[in-house]
Amino acid sequence: MSVPETPDKESLRLELQETLVTYRYWVATLMQIIGFSVAADVVLVSYGFTQRLAGILLVASTIPILILIMYMAIGTIASPLVGLALRIERRLLIRHDSLGAAYVTRYFKPMTTHPSVPIEDLDDEAVRHLNPKWNLRSPIHRMLFVVTLGQFGLFVLSLTVFHYRFM
Repeated sequence: MSVPETPDKESLRLELQETLVTYRYWVATLMQIIGFSVAADVVLVSYGFTQRLAGILLVASTIPILILIMYMAIGTIASPLVGLALRIERRLLIRHDSLGAAYVTRYFKPMTTHPSVPIEDLDDEAVRHLNPKWNLRSPIHRMLFVVTLGQFGLFVLSLTVFHYRFM
């Protein structure tokens, strides 16, 4: 039995569906990690204030950094899936209004000589070299840095002004 060279449209649609489901799985995993981390952070800050322990506030100030690390790690894991979805959509002749292109324009930057080229006009080789935008000035990064600095400020304030013991 010979295998056809080009897969039929139905198998490509199935591959596209599985790619998008896997991407959504990783995004849902990230949301669960963030939810658990925020809950742990709130518990640590509350415990630090009730027990008047500055060391607990210092530990709590590391949680936003851990959230940022997990955000970047899962983004790195899931980024090839977006490129794969975009390539499959191109093989299915979905050039405009594609979900893969929507993900790429929001979270990735094309590594081309002309960054102003629309995603729909990129060739397959340029799609393979899409990289996540780890711009440390993005709103997510800024928010996590501000929260980290705020919580570290609470730690310093609790030691100096309120005279909490370290441990």
